[in-house]
Amino acid sequence: MTFVQARPFAHTAPRSQVWESVLASLRIAIVKGQLPPGTHLLEAQLAEKLAVSRGPVREALLRLEQEGLVVSQPYRGKFVANVSAQMIREIYSLRRVLECFAAELAIERIGSDQMDQLQNLFERMMAAVNAGHFEEFADIDLEFHRVFVAAAQHTRLLQMWETLTDVTHAFIVVNASLDQENYYIIAEGHQAILQAFHDRDLAGIKGALTFHLGEAERRILATRQEALGSATAKP
Repeated sequence: MTFVQARPFAHTAPRSQVWESVLASLRIAIVKGQLPPGTHLLEAQLAEKLAVSRGPVREALLRLEQEGLVVSQPYRGKFVANVSAQMIREIYSLRRVLECFAAELAIERIGSDQMDQLQNLFERMMAAVNAGHFEEFADIDLEFHRVFVAAAQHTRLLQMWETLTDVTHAFIVVNASLDQENYYIIAEGHQAILQAFHDRDLAGIKGALTFHLGEAERRILATRQEALGSATAKP
């Protein structure tokens, strides 16, 4: 089992920082395919590999299970889920359908308070980008989208969209943390969406959403393919 740590571990750092480092490392390893589907994730083995105690590993595995990247099997333990290219395509294609439909409903219903909220979230997103806070960046990214999906005032639409957020959060963090250019492009993509909502331009909103989500999908697939290609090339 070989994978690269997302960032150096600081053993004098607060427990939460160690947990987040473990989470980031395991998440990237799973999405990139460095931890293949079906891999048995043993707390003791991972703790030794990452040179941390078992506590942060346990917390990280629970979060990854919530994100859909890890599955728990009774009496057997936790295993890496099957994060295939097809799964990634399906998630992003469904997000495009749901969010474009939400935009059709929200464009006439979204109020000034929600527009102010979108503006505030965009500014916070750029601040998180500049600070390199990837987890926070992903949280704000999804909250930005949640605002206009909720503005559609369609309960089941919002419920369906919410089912995609945990694993999408993982994809956003991976895209953002692996390449600085990635998260600037992702963040700036929200500016076009925001401007189109300001202009009440439905075609503009749909176009911006389609491009933004398409870029996110392309980048996560490219990251995964690059990792799989590297693994195949090894002697």
